[in-house]
Amino acid sequence: MFSNAYYLVMYALVDCNNFFVSCERTLDSSLENKPVVVLSNNDGCVVSRSKEAKDLGIPMAAPAFKYKELFKEHDVKCFSAKFELYNFKSQRVIEISTAYVDKRDFEVYSIDELFLDLKSFKYINIYDYCAEIKNEIKSKENIPVSIGIAPTKTLCKVANKIVKDFPEKFQDIYVLDTPEKIEKALKWLNIGDVWGIGRRLAVKMQDNGVHKAWDLLQKPEMWVRKMMGIHGVRMMNELKGIRQLELGTPSPKKSIAVTRSFMEMLTKKEDVRERVETFGMYCSERLRKQNTCCKIVTVFVQTNRFRSDLPEYKNAITQVLPNPTNSSILIGRVVNELFESIYKEGFHYKRAGVIVNDFVPEGERLINLFEEDAQNQHLPVMKAMDAMNKKFGKDKVRLGSMSGENTFGRAKLSPEYEAFLKNNILPEANFRFH
Repeated sequence: MFSNAYYLVMYALVDCNNFFVSCERTLDSSLENKPVVVLSNNDGCVVSRSKEAKDLGIPMAAPAFKYKELFKEHDVKCFSAKFELYNFKSQRVIEISTAYVDKRDFEVYSIDELFLDLKSFKYINIYDYCAEIKNEIKSKENIPVSIGIAPTKTLCKVANKIVKDFPEKFQDIYVLDTPEKIEKALKWLNIGDVWGIGRRLAVKMQDNGVHKAWDLLQKPEMWVRKMMGIHGVRMMNELKGIRQLELGTPSPKKSIAVTRSFMEMLTKKEDVRERVETFGMYCSERLRKQNTCCKIVTVFVQTNRFRSDLPEYKNAITQVLPNPTNSSILIGRVVNELFESIYKEGFHYKRAGVIVNDFVPEGERLINLFEEDAQNQHLPVMKAMDAMNKKFGKDKVRLGSMSGENTFGRAKLSPEYEAFLKNNILPEANFRFH
């Protein structure tokens, strides 16, 4: 049933443990072995938990206000997300890990995960080699990681889950390198924990007698194809040790959205306008980062749908641009015009956002001859602004309509970290949260 591929080439999945919490502990060592949670935008929900917090029964995405008493009872330390710090630590983990493989033999999967292709290391002890990676990350950045090693990316996810569920037994590293190990792992793994199986599909699988990953391999390929399409067949092969998912680099996004729920409901027009225009600036910045221009801009606003005692209103409007652009100035003007057309007085606004899509490469813009095109006039200024913000920190140089305040509403930042942000000169990271 299993391929001999695992004797030849292996992948490693480097996964940071409880990443945001681990980053918090690099700032304050007294948090070790204590229950710690990190909260989402606007301090709304739990997005990262220490093991001690998990043991208290605090679920992922738990609304912070519902667990306020439990936090107090067990002295759970709560922190607003320090996105700038997490970006930086992520980049450092990536730099250390990728130094151990050839130039293109890696894929950054998320802010706290990356795959390494170990095909060039057939004659060394892979376990010991990955232990070096783990130890260097821990010693230099104080970030604990788990490493799952296997012949396919899907099996790497399986190996990594085993490591995280049994950390003491496997010392943060596990290798699925024999048919016996793979079979045992798949007979243990719940079908809902297989990479690519969502909650709804897991229910359908269980209704058809597929409770463990191993059960899926016992089904005929035609049944899997009917249930999941070609994606399911690839998954089966991956679980058998046959590579179907190669490493890749992230492709440019096809749409970019910057949307936020506000910490407090906003009733003043200028307050909402400033937030919306700031979101437009961030969309423009992201466009330039991937060297694309957008043709379509959408703006939306909405009130708090959970406040039945207040009048409800939501609206969105879209405009097709005469010429593709990534200029913050041009997109800011469009965003302001769209905002003016949908804003209504007398409402308590809780959420707003800007979405840009229909992209073209920056060097392949088709210009409408009957419309003024200011993109090339603005581009040098935009590039200079991006370069200065990269060097001196986010939003150090900005348009006059931007307040420069963060778009998250992070009430639980310490004064020390606020001072740090003021002089933030961390290198630009691949992951942005604004």
